[in-house]
Amino acid sequence: MKRIAILALATAVVLPFSARAQSKPDFSGTWTMDAAKSDPAPQGRGGGGGGSQTVKQTATELSVTTEGRQGPQTRTYKLDGSDSMNPGRGGAQVKSVAKWDGSSIVIETTQDMGGQSVTTKEVRKMDGANMVVETSFNGNSRKVVYTKGM
Repeated sequence: MKRIAILALATAVVLPFSARAQSKPDFSGTWTMDAAKSDPAPQGRGGGGGGSQTVKQTATELSVTTEGRQGPQTRTYKLDGSDSMNPGRGGAQVKSVAKWDGSSIVIETTQDMGGQSVTTKEVRKMDGANMVVETSFNGNSRKVVYTKGM
């Protein structure tokens, strides 16, 4: 009888924590890169990818606006795992697939680079009050940490 009571108590304590860990966070807001907590940008062409982001999220879509050399660029992703088309380099369209993986959003983007199909994987998650974006491409990866603006 004592074992059952201990097991019930342990279950009552553990379940709320695991359920909370699997909840889907809202990434909406204006975010600024924290360079001290982020990996350095790769050297060479196109090595940026930091700065700030404005994120809008609904139950079905994630929209990310970044500031680039040609001005602001917005990419919108369907969160149900279906294809999303967004502008890429040189005006070409790139295909992305976004879906939830627990409490993270995973976005895989495929684009043509010099006649070769290249896939970039981005994992967006919360770490306390910070948004962490881990991007992997061609065997390289980078973690960028963002803090939310007021």
